[in-house]
Amino acid sequence: MSLAYAEPVEATRPEECFFYHSMELPSFGEIKGNWDLREVAHAYLGNLDFSAKRVLDVGTASGFLTFEMEKRGAEVVSFDLDDGANWDIVPHYAIRGELPKIRAAQGATLVRMKKAYWLSHKDLGSSARAYYGNIYEIPKALGGFDVVYYGMVVGHLRDVFQALYSGARLCTETMVVTSIFTDTENPVVRFRPSPTDFSNFAIKSWWGLNIGTMRSMLGVLGFEIVDIVKSRPLCLNPAFKGRHDCTAIVARRQGV
Repeated sequence: MSLAYAEPVEATRPEECFFYHSMELPSFGEIKGNWDLREVAHAYLGNLDFSAKRVLDVGTASGFLTFEMEKRGAEVVSFDLDDGANWDIVPHYAIRGELPKIRAAQGATLVRMKKAYWLSHKDLGSSARAYYGNIYEIPKALGGFDVVYYGMVVGHLRDVFQALYSGARLCTETMVVTSIFTDTENPVVRFRPSPTDFSNFAIKSWWGLNIGTMRSMLGVLGFEIVDIVKSRPLCLNPAFKGRHDCTAIVARRQGV
């Protein structure tokens, strides 16, 4: 199977872009995004040593974590959706007539987020490559990775296990999954969509996950949790503003 990495998207000004993460760019200074991970980046990434590691950054968004791992010595492939219209929007019956418009808006937002990635990529002199596709079918042709990293994406996916399986097939050593997990071991999940809540946030969130569920899923995939790292990044989105308890689950492939 032949595989083509993404071509850079042209962007010259931050105003053209949507920054999911806050970051500092040499030519533009500080740019505010929905989440500011700068103070907690090491913990958010699971306290890993990325020196000489090949890493797949799943759900790269505007690229902050890709560039952080790269600064720490990694060779990184950034992975994200090919088209924002393919986002796993909850098909809520109450807004069924609006779903095409919502998907179109997601597509436009992703275009602007890709511009933020490539503007930052150029300004930082990054060597990372990007691939845009389906998270449920990450191509094997990308090759093997020492680390496969999922940053704040699993709760937004309809099929969490398939997404983890898709990356685990390529992972030779360590998987890291960062999200807002509850600290319980009983492997149950909470279905977040509600018949009465069809707000923008609600239709983009599928599952409330806990440590036990992740331990079971990763164990089925051949990985054992070896570390659980807490951090409190700052969210600047008015709907969710404040510091939030995030957890990086670090899992090692069994037998490695």
